[in-house]
Amino acid sequence: MAPLLALATSGAVALVAFLVTLGVLVIFVESVRGRTTALVLLVAVILAALLAVLGEAGIGLIPLGFAAAFVANAVFEWLTTR
Repeated sequence: MAPLLALATSGAVALVAFLVTLGVLVIFVESVRGRTTALVLLVAVILAALLAVLGEAGIGLIPLGFAAAFVANAVFEWLTTR
């Protein structure tokens, strides 16, 4: 039962990382270039895959939440600047 609790806790931490990062990006950063967003997404996916291979799949959710905030910010900018 412990791995399920650890996965749920990691999911909650990933959600907090997503919301805090998105808040910082929306409030303090005017625009993030597409290349930077793609690089952050690529690094986060590689890091999450590496952590999953090492047996820490829950911790791998945290960089994915961070990268998802960059993607959400890009989508938000695209939708509001049309």
